[in-house]
Amino acid sequence: MNKETQSIVVALLGGLLISITLSHRFTSYVRPGFAPLLLIGGGILVLVGVLSLVLAMRADAKKDRAGATQKSATGAPVVRDPHDHDHDKSKAPWLLLIPVLVLLLVAPPALGADAVARNASSQALAGVDVVARDNSTSKDGAGGGGGYKFNDGSGSAADSTGSRRTMHFPALPAVDNPSVGMKDMILRALYDADNSVEGVPVTVTGFIAPPGDGYTDGYTVARIVISCCAADANPMQLHIAGDPPFPADTWVDSVVTVVPNTATMDNGYVPTVTVTSMTPVPQPDDPYEH
Repeated sequence: MNKETQSIVVALLGGLLISITLSHRFTSYVRPGFAPLLLIGGGILVLVGVLSLVLAMRADAKKDRAGATQKSATGAPVVRDPHDHDHDKSKAPWLLLIPVLVLLLVAPPALGADAVARNASSQALAGVDVVARDNSTSKDGAGGGGGYKFNDGSGSAADSTGSRRTMHFPALPAVDNPSVGMKDMILRALYDADNSVEGVPVTVTGFIAPPGDGYTDGYTVARIVISCCAADANPMQLHIAGDPPFPADTWVDSVVTVVPNTATMDNGYVPTVTVTSMTPVPQPDDPYEH
């Protein structure tokens, strides 16, 4: 690959970053907050690629002019040194075209039901790890600006005696079937000292997925939570008894009510819920929670 082609590949990579950012496809891979950085990075790559191409073309034109001048002066064709060749003609830069072609031709979707099926971690610990990074504070001020915290400072779903760890959450909106994020819903079900979602129908948005660990039947409504990008994804799930009313990966708005004491260590702390209604909806612009 010569320098001109390398420059074109770099410019294409930059253009791809700009394209997936402006089309909002980038939210399938990273947090929305990365949009400015992707645009800046893409712009820099385009600029570097274009400048490198111009410089390479000028260098080639200079060599051609020098050869033509030598030929006109001597009247004989220019004989090049066999050792005077371009050592930059590596095939490795062609590998840079792979992500360009993948994102342009295949456009991998956001993580979904398959990622949930392959995950075997406890969502209790994953949820607490994520929520600890929030900027919100707990209802009693214990969060200190660093997110919801267990009242006793612990980091597990139960203490050594088996007692339930608790924390305080802001009150739910005073409306029928208030909308609650999947992560917030599960953390409330597991740890809320005020039991704010027990016996209270709430609306969650997620996609249909297989049953969680420890369940042999039913299905789940799930949502993927990420801290930075899809590489650190953790699924958060609500288990529902019965057969799924829609195919896997169908996004739905569900009005659900938590069944108390159904989330245990044996099932990865996936609580069971009863469903009042379930309506298919388009995939959100940002398919992940954060």
